[in-house]
Amino acid sequence: MGIYQRLAIASILLAILIIYTLNPDPKQHQEEAIENGVLYLESQAEKAGFSGSLVSWGSTQLAEMAITAENFKSYALFSTAEIHVAGIKRGESFGCAGKVWIIWEEIESDETK
Repeated sequence: MGIYQRLAIASILLAILIIYTLNPDPKQHQEEAIENGVLYLESQAEKAGFSGSLVSWGSTQLAEMAITAENFKSYALFSTAEIHVAGIKRGESFGCAGKVWIIWEEIESDETK
């Protein structure tokens, strides 16, 4: 086996090791979901004509109380969790290489019923 093949194998193994080490934990899934929730609540308050530090504080408090990441599963190189809002499943999270993405379910409104 030549030097280039050994370097290629070593590079692949190093990349896998780095991705494995950076795999997000349950806390990171929950923190990302809360951050998304705060942004959503603040945008809804802004649409209603409210803004300011009190709205920001209230949004943060509400999101921290209501949003949880449950049923966390780690698959070595990536991880998943269910996102619950006030006990109701509202989305999924996917984490890989130190980053977490949230896929929210659409909220039904009176117009879509």
